[in-house]
Amino acid sequence: MKKLSLFLTMTLVSAFAFAQVIFQVQTPAPLAGNYTLTWADPGGNDWATPDLLNPANAVTGILKFVDVPGGDTIACAPPLTANLTGNIAVVYRASCEFGAKALAAQNAGAIAVIIINNIAGPPVGMGGGASGLSVTIPVIMISNVDGALLRNDIIAGNITGFIGSKVGLFADDLGAFKGDVIRARRFSNLAPLSANASEFSVQTGTWVRNFGNQTQNGASASVNIDFGGNSVYSNSVAVNGLLPGDSIFVPLGTFSQANYPVGLYEMTYTIATANTDGDPNDNIINANFMISANDYSYGRIDDQTNELLSPAGFRPGTFTEYELCLAFDDPNASRMKAQGLTFSAVTNAPDVLTNEFLEIRAYQWDDVFTDINDPNFNFANLNSLDNVFFIYTSDDQDINTFVPFTNSISLLDNKRYLFCAATQSTTLFMGFDNQTDYTTTQATILQPTAPINVDGTIFTNGFGLDLVPAISVTFDILSSVNENDNTTNIVPFPNPAKDVIGIPVGNFSGTAQLDIFDIAGKLVLSQNLRFGKNDVVSVNVANIDAGTYVFKMKFEDNTSKAFNVLISK
Repeated sequence: MKKLSLFLTMTLVSAFAFAQVIFQVQTPAPLAGNYTLTWADPGGNDWATPDLLNPANAVTGILKFVDVPGGDTIACAPPLTANLTGNIAVVYRASCEFGAKALAAQNAGAIAVIIINNIAGPPVGMGGGASGLSVTIPVIMISNVDGALLRNDIIAGNITGFIGSKVGLFADDLGAFKGDVIRARRFSNLAPLSANASEFSVQTGTWVRNFGNQTQNGASASVNIDFGGNSVYSNSVAVNGLLPGDSIFVPLGTFSQANYPVGLYEMTYTIATANTDGDPNDNIINANFMISANDYSYGRIDDQTNELLSPAGFRPGTFTEYELCLAFDDPNASRMKAQGLTFSAVTNAPDVLTNEFLEIRAYQWDDVFTDINDPNFNFANLNSLDNVFFIYTSDDQDINTFVPFTNSISLLDNKRYLFCAATQSTTLFMGFDNQTDYTTTQATILQPTAPINVDGTIFTNGFGLDLVPAISVTFDILSSVNENDNTTNIVPFPNPAKDVIGIPVGNFSGTAQLDIFDIAGKLVLSQNLRFGKNDVVSVNVANIDAGTYVFKMKFEDNTSKAFNVLISK
């Protein structure tokens, strides 16, 4: 298979270019931030729109839907009835030309136009058509996902937006893009492989960019990590002498702990100026991660529902088959077995998911390399471990679906793997997470993240490091303690446990020796238990450190049963 690093190059260029055209929601605060866009570039000779790379052409205004007879927001039948004077007009993409929509909004007084894509996928390039050379206001497109997110607040008149380049607009303006910060290598990290500081840590740091027109002194970059409402790591570094248009990378140390309780770790980077920042909307970057009992993913997982978050649906433009993959490797991978893969998909109406099919695949990645800069880095030796066909039996739009492997897959220490979902459907759009960005993370760690294979050509960074597949792999811990099989399943509860765990013994009765081992096989507790049939035995684990443990019960008849327990403090 061919290997391309094209997307790595593209991502680095877009993430670090100062003369970047942005669409930024400034208010309300919950929606504030930059959104992916395409823009009508006058260099294409079919638009008379302003050059948005020039900060003088930037616009700020309240977003307002266009209004045409019949109440639609497509603007294919001007004149518009709404007064858009001084507002940024918002319109949906449809069958008529982009230039015609933009001209209608311009004639109604709009200072700029936002076109919301009407299909799944990223915003696309826009031709001006017959009317483009009459359009003299900025025109951009955003995705259908972002349009849906903003819709209700647009209707309520709550959104103030900025379109253009802000370089040099303010005297004091420091900030960063979401791809400028170092994140954990992946969003969801396996607790059994993150037992202590030697197995898991997070390097921290951020680029600081001076978008303003004054040299910055007395500024700072800081990071804070909260767990359970308490700060578990913080650091701050002064920034001085940062010239206008310049940038600097600020290392902020390494976060590590003796153990890592399961849950969400809220990591926040803050960039502060000595004087009031002219645009504070890019001063705070969230880079959360989690420790999970079973799930491995680069995209976000809701820590309350344990559901993958997939706000965007994407696919290649043209293909026969494409395959989305997660890269996995770990020095202690033999502790785990891979059980299956979770994903989601959407279609554009009137298409449905019913009868659409995918294939879930697992590969042992036998190419030997140190990192993505190694000359030996390749995808030439992918050995299939399993493949499972899945067919949708109902229209489960944007619903997370788990598909188990044929058999659980035992893993080897320090061996690389790819876990993938493949499809040949041209109507199905796989779920992606567009709210994380691993650009600086990968530039620091230099390890592969989520390759995509399109008709035999593998793109190392898929559609870009700011867009990762919303798929996860579920793992179970592989017990290092031998046990005899028996007909009674023991399912302890609660699991994870904090202070006390209940062990329902089912058909067993009499006495048993309970031994508790950590994942390295060290005995941490041993006690004798007495119980009757169908009893629930309570075991106090309050004095055991947080982590994953193997509980082994040896009964009077010399049979034994082992099960896994996660202790979380």
